[in-house]
Amino acid sequence: MKKRMRALLAFLLCAAVAMAVAGCGTGREDPPPGGDPSGGNEEQPAVHEVFADSDFATGFDILGTGYDSEGNVSQAERGVKKSIRFGRSDPAWSVAQWYSDYNLDQSDYVLNEETFSIADTSKSVSVDRATGAITLALNAGKEFDRVQNASSLGVYWPHLLVEPKNTVPVPIADCETMTVYLDFVINKSEHHAADFGAERPGLQAQFAWFVYVQNTNEESAGYGEFLWFGFNLYDPTQLYAPHNEQQDFAGGNAGNYIYTLGAVECIGNERVKVGERTGFEMDLIAAVEQGLAAAHEAGFMANSTVEDCSITGMNIGYEMFDVWDISTTIYDMGVSYTLKEAQ
Repeated sequence: MKKRMRALLAFLLCAAVAMAVAGCGTGREDPPPGGDPSGGNEEQPAVHEVFADSDFATGFDILGTGYDSEGNVSQAERGVKKSIRFGRSDPAWSVAQWYSDYNLDQSDYVLNEETFSIADTSKSVSVDRATGAITLALNAGKEFDRVQNASSLGVYWPHLLVEPKNTVPVPIADCETMTVYLDFVINKSEHHAADFGAERPGLQAQFAWFVYVQNTNEESAGYGEFLWFGFNLYDPTQLYAPHNEQQDFAGGNAGNYIYTLGAVECIGNERVKVGERTGFEMDLIAAVEQGLAAAHEAGFMANSTVEDCSITGMNIGYEMFDVWDISTTIYDMGVSYTLKEAQ
């Protein structure tokens, strides 16, 4: 958000200077009281952000891996293991490290006025505190003991995600506009298949962003239904990360659905390439309407409409299905909105 605000302020300053220069020596009279009749002085609606602390200024809760000390899967081990405050406020964000063999929460961290960083054998999270840019890195070559295939992978694989802790739901029906935006770069994308005697990994990796869309209308028959609305940003095995839609089996609710835009649908025809900064901005209300229509057509969330739904959270980061080693810096991301005028 800092960069969006700086860019906006710079634009407004340039516009003001240009208008002042253009007006010098023209002999034109000042506009009459009441402002520009063309609407140039019309008050702009306030822009709000769904997700607080978009510059990661308060710190992080580090969540557990989901494995107990014996290596068994345990939901109880997914809770907060370490809380790192950058000041007096509680952290607004969590770091999830599901099904990793290593524990960020057992690592020391660096925190000063310029930077924050924490790392273990396979993962790292760092923040440039001047800009709010966050870098996530996961080397799954340290997580697997062989190159994977569909039969060897199983149902658990390493994740590295960041997510806001306590998002106040924003009803889409209350919003005049809702814009989702992202600015990022893939710093590194390598694999370690050669370490295991193979030429290439057998499976892919995923860098993706999911915005949570939930029916929060208690009077609706679909109250509680949930849409994982995703942006599939990078897959090292594909020219463009693909579109995907399916039932959400992991959520434990047959009424839930996953709808993920492919990279072409959100970023466009420019490929996501290592070292090249990219991103997108789009109308989230229209996108959610598209996702819900797909869910309805597939037989899910039949009792939920866009007007019933709110934005309730998000996560962004990696799921690694093979021995990939990827680093990404996120410069800016969020969902901004303006409210409808009171009737």
